[in-house]
Amino acid sequence: MLVLTYYSTKWLSTKTNLTLRSKHISIVDRIMLGQNNFLAIAEIDGKFYLLGITEKSINILKELDDFKPFESDILEKQADFSKMLDKFFKK
Repeated sequence: MLVLTYYSTKWLSTKTNLTLRSKHISIVDRIMLGQNNFLAIAEIDGKFYLLGITEKSINILKELDDFKPFESDILEKQADFSKMLDKFFKK
């Protein structure tokens, strides 16, 4: 019963994660600076922005004109369902 609960919870979390994704906005990277304080790089319609995120606000700190994500990050975004399923069954 515990094993079934564990795998069904993992499956549901991946489904929820897929539905929360946006076509035009994605967080490329983030780092925690303290409790409820982050720096994040967001891609919005092909442009990259450095964001300061706190518990009460989100601020655009700078537009990153020359930012290029790593090739591995781009490939990771383009993973299709069959690859994710294969990865799941290999675990």
